Amino acid sequence: MGILFYFGMFYSAGLAQWMIWKRITTEVNQHLPDSEQYPTSVLAFSQRSFQSPINQFKIWRLHRQFFRKSYLRWLYLATLAMMILFFVLCAQFDRSHSIAHQG
Repeated sequence: MGILFYFGMFYSAGLAQWMIWKRITTEVNQHLPDSEQYPTSVLAFSQRSFQSPINQFKIWRLHRQFFRKSYLRWLYLATLAMMILFFVLCAQFDRSHSIAHQG
């Protein structure tokens, strides 16, 4: 039962992280011309996709430039830390319960 809790929290943190990143991208797109906007669709297979690592750094920098007092970047980092923590807890729980006991 514990593994389900940890996995649920890991999944929830990942979902929250995706929602926050989509919000950051949407806010950045409000300040960009139509030709330079980043598509926020999960199914966007373009070089300007907001999920591309290079574009994530660009979006992060633009968001910091346009919204200096925004808390979304800190919230994104907090959910990333939560996601890593619950992934480690899932792996540790699975490891501790899957050791074969020789009898």
